[in-house]
Amino acid sequence: MKNVEKCPYCGNQEFVEGKQVGYAAISPADKTLTFKSQVLYHIICLNCGAVVKSYVKNPKKIVTK
Repeated sequence: MKNVEKCPYCGNQEFVEGKQVGYAAISPADKTLTFKSQVLYHIICLNCGAVVKSYVKNPKKIVTK
C-alpha cells in the first residue's frame, strides 16, 4: 500500500490508510491563515500500530507564491 512493503518495526506486511483532518491539516509554514491546507494521510501497520508513512495527496496545493 502506497510503496510500503514491510513495517520497519515489526516486519508485518499488512497496513491500513488513515487520515488526519481538522486542526491537524497541513498548511504553508509561512502563512497563519490560508485556505490551502491539505489532509494528512498515514499508512499504519496493522500489527504494531506504527505510522510508517505520512503524506499529502496534492503537495503542490500547499505552495505559496
